[in-house]
Amino acid sequence: MVVTKQKNKKWRVDISDGYDAITGLQKRHRKSDLKSRKEAEQYEADYRINKLHQVTHKDKISVSYLYSLVQEEDELRGNKRGTIDSQNSYYRVYLSRYFKNADMRNVSLNEIKEYRNWLKCQPSKKGGCLSNSHVNQQMIFVHKMFDVAIANRIRQDNPCDGLRRLPNKHNEMEYYTPEQFKEFDSLFEEHEYTFQLLYRVLMYTGLRMGEALALTWEQINLDEKYIDVKYSAYYRNKQVYIGSVKTTQSNRRIYIHENFVNELKEWKNRQHELLKEFSQNVNSFQIYQTSPEVLTAPKVSNFRVLFKKRLPKNLKLIRNHDFRHSHAAFLISQGLRNGEGKDYIFFTLMKRLGHSSITTTINVYSHLFPEQQQELASAFDNF
Repeated sequence: MVVTKQKNKKWRVDISDGYDAITGLQKRHRKSDLKSRKEAEQYEADYRINKLHQVTHKDKISVSYLYSLVQEEDELRGNKRGTIDSQNSYYRVYLSRYFKNADMRNVSLNEIKEYRNWLKCQPSKKGGCLSNSHVNQQMIFVHKMFDVAIANRIRQDNPCDGLRRLPNKHNEMEYYTPEQFKEFDSLFEEHEYTFQLLYRVLMYTGLRMGEALALTWEQINLDEKYIDVKYSAYYRNKQVYIGSVKTTQSNRRIYIHENFVNELKEWKNRQHELLKEFSQNVNSFQIYQTSPEVLTAPKVSNFRVLFKKRLPKNLKLIRNHDFRHSHAAFLISQGLRNGEGKDYIFFTLMKRLGHSSITTTINVYSHLFPEQQQELASAFDNF
């Protein structure tokens, strides 16, 4: 028998998991000194489900078990650390609380809708409640969790399939013109070159903030005048993590202009003098370092709070991501000025910005072509 009583009146579990394919020996798991038969039987049931994945149609499927299956799949696929950490946060703060006593085998579309409505009422760290965008991100993870349940033959359907995304609030894109950026750039003080260089990188290359913060000299070829974008940095639990870029298409090569190359060459030599006592391998330095400590997202955020106070009234401080939009807006204006076709401009931008498809580029930047909209309207003059 699997569950037996010991001489000391406590209970023991002896679970068989078949035979080892290589040695031919029986695989067993034993647990002794359980306080009651009920506890021993529960231990056996949990072990069969969580460790041996022996799930019957009668077993209750907990949210923790489904999450463990997701973790296993993420490990097999080698998913990005940032994605795994976000999922862990969604599970720990929200899913594990709401579905604590649920049987995930029986959760329906209606229960998923109720969960989403509950999410919408949860407090946000930024104040107010969670945004629709944040809730949509979490629901993508919930959908993934049920897909894993289907793959493991725990469910035959995904209750999230009938759910539409919540509408996202449209944020107007903001960007600096070249003149505005030059004014912004002129406000940095000499000892703030670390931050000034970061914003020049964002403006001149269109990199995402995480990609920019992951830059070391190993990725910059100053002779051939290009940057290889391979990594992205993110900050969590007071620690910097360097992982892969957002998508396969985000892994790209960006060419930079001559004046910026010369600035980087000069700065690299200065940086080497500043940090040579810490390392002789200058190529391993983050390009913004003036000390052994690297530049992180929280440091940039703290700097922005102080920097904003010195901006003139006619110059608004745009978001960090809007410098990427500023880069794209300038290139679009240059392309139009040079008479380049709209399709060519979009294709070039897609490659430079690392978008996964040209549809993304068109959706984000098509409004920067107002003349085309005017031409369409005037076409009806001779209707």
